[in-house]
Amino acid sequence: MALLTADEPDPLTVWQNADTVYADAPMCDMVTAAAQTFPRQHVRRDEFLAPIGVLLFAKPVPSAAFEWSRPDQPPVSAITWASCDNGINAFTWIRQPPGAYEINGVTVQLTALYPHLAYIVPWDAPADAGTHGVSMLRALSALARQPLTREDSPKIHQSVRAVARSAKIRQESFRRIALRRPEAAAHELSAARAAAEGRTLAGHWVRGHWREHYYASVDEHRPIWIEGFPRGDFTRPAPARDRLLVARGDRTA
Repeated sequence: MALLTADEPDPLTVWQNADTVYADAPMCDMVTAAAQTFPRQHVRRDEFLAPIGVLLFAKPVPSAAFEWSRPDQPPVSAITWASCDNGINAFTWIRQPPGAYEINGVTVQLTALYPHLAYIVPWDAPADAGTHGVSMLRALSALARQPLTREDSPKIHQSVRAVARSAKIRQESFRRIALRRPEAAAHELSAARAAAEGRTLAGHWVRGHWREHYYASVDEHRPIWIEGFPRGDFTRPAPARDRLLVARGDRTA
């Protein structure tokens, strides 16, 4: 992680002040759905959860939006980020069985969680939704400011507190972000996948969406999340569509 702040005189000390954010399982589904359509707007310093931090997902999330996904891109289990002078600097982390791996002819002992891809997005530069891990970070940061989420500081197990103390990590920096109505997350994720595949069910969840809201206090438009809702009869299958057959010319047997 010190690679993100290599310009600092003591980068590891900088990371001791990082915020550790945990997204529970329903929140992971909501972030996956919401990141697909995050508005294409300039990246700002004040939009992220903290200037420097570690985001841990309760379950892996896609590394990119559905239409951008590639088989060779494993899902993301964590994101580390740091606000630097030139922009936001982030790493995505993936999980793989720990062990010795050969990288460029050198055998390296890797842990279960290790950095995969690095991203740098300059300040005041537009960033497309869903093209890289920063999309997930931006979506979660925006959702955390919406009424549909709640944040608390969970109790840390004694053994973990000992590890944190030895690493000089502040216990109060641990934050957990969850949905107030976790049951909506699965519906949002299903609706996002259906929209990406061009499917609409008879009884379906109208997916949530982002809307630009003007804040007069800062003279800026910023995204707010409009929650989704159910529509139609979920107990009935989708009706069969009528087919129109048009005869063109004569056919001979």
